[in-house]
Amino acid sequence: MTDTYITHATWAPGGHQIDLCLAPAAESLDTIVLIEGIPLPNIKKACPSGAMEIPEHAHVIDASGKLLMPALYDLHTHIEMPGRSKRECIIRAGEAAIRGGVWGMLVLPSPAFRFDNGASLDSFRETASVRSAAEMTPAGCISLGMQGLEQAPYNTLAATRGVHVLSDGDDFPADILMLYRAMQYAGELELVFAVRADVPALTKHTYVHPSATAYKLGLHPCPPCAEEIGTETLIRLAEATGAHLHLQLVSTAESVRIIRHAKERGVKVTAEVALQHLLFTHEKIGDYNTVFKTVPPLRDKADCEALLEGVKDGTIDCIVSAHTPCTPFSKKQDFITAPVGMTGLDTFLPALYTHLVEPGLLTWWDLVRACCLNPEGIACPRDQEEGVPSTAPLLLFDPQVSHVVTEESLVCGALNTPFLGQELHGAVTLPLR
Repeated sequence: MTDTYITHATWAPGGHQIDLCLAPAAESLDTIVLIEGIPLPNIKKACPSGAMEIPEHAHVIDASGKLLMPALYDLHTHIEMPGRSKRECIIRAGEAAIRGGVWGMLVLPSPAFRFDNGASLDSFRETASVRSAAEMTPAGCISLGMQGLEQAPYNTLAATRGVHVLSDGDDFPADILMLYRAMQYAGELELVFAVRADVPALTKHTYVHPSATAYKLGLHPCPPCAEEIGTETLIRLAEATGAHLHLQLVSTAESVRIIRHAKERGVKVTAEVALQHLLFTHEKIGDYNTVFKTVPPLRDKADCEALLEGVKDGTIDCIVSAHTPCTPFSKKQDFITAPVGMTGLDTFLPALYTHLVEPGLLTWWDLVRACCLNPEGIACPRDQEEGVPSTAPLLLFDPQVSHVVTEESLVCGALNTPFLGQELHGAVTLPLR
């Protein structure tokens, strides 16, 4: 097979130009090439731009003006059951992920996919391996049926099905004692507990951040203290059991402070923030715009700023899409009835670039760390401990391209994106596997 050469590419995290020689997909390499400490597979050689000798008949990709970087890994996605034509399915989700620069994703349990037994995991993996263009890794359930009452068979899920992350989706376990005992038991298996901090008694039937928006629209407010109390509770459980806790969808400034303090005292805790909570505030709801109905709700500008600072200083480990497809009909219902969530896979990297990197709020290195290295390390830490390098493929990103997000441009099969009708800068021009 012919080697592929990439010339005049700009390495996004460092900003310098390099040429690469990629090995054919079937060829295995004994030596792993590291670029600025990032291990990359299937690379024979990396040289400063113009220093590489290229054979006359080689396959050459001129990447002038384009950025080269590892593809992203999304640690928080919801995927729908194949066959539901009006909603997203595995095929469309995989296509959307590739378009958004995402090579792999953690799929959370849902009513469509209850990953609490070997059969459901095997069925999903078999389907995803055949139908999805992106790699999909299922997270096992914390509790049977996602009911929050009885532990799932962790040993079986981990030992025979390779599960490494446990989650009940976006639901907080109904029984804290069950969660405590689960952490005691599964912590010894080095499993990761991915949980959204909450106090359900405080947030039941609440829809928006306490604010002028809540008052104007007459909606019950969702108190930030519910997340913050839940964050403290989960961290205390992780500290007591030694389990690895991954906090999902952190949304308040106080939660960032609590996590920072926990990390300083050595608690095994990681955390994520959804892109929507970095970019949007509760004012976006406007006149009951259900696209901006999320869980947790959109917060204040001060929360957005604290979350962004948390990403930059490493308190928040990951930025996720929180991809949640909804049908157009369901989002056209009244605000209270409409489901929560936004789609994010189609537009993930262009949105990150347009709203965070291009304005200088984050560097490319911040983005690679929060959207590739850290999430992959949380989802697949065993491989890394055994010395297996990152499996993230490379991608080329053209920052000069702009496009308006339209219904026709969205391949995920759902329209509940906050970027519909907006112009995003940059496009993934070529995923390299």
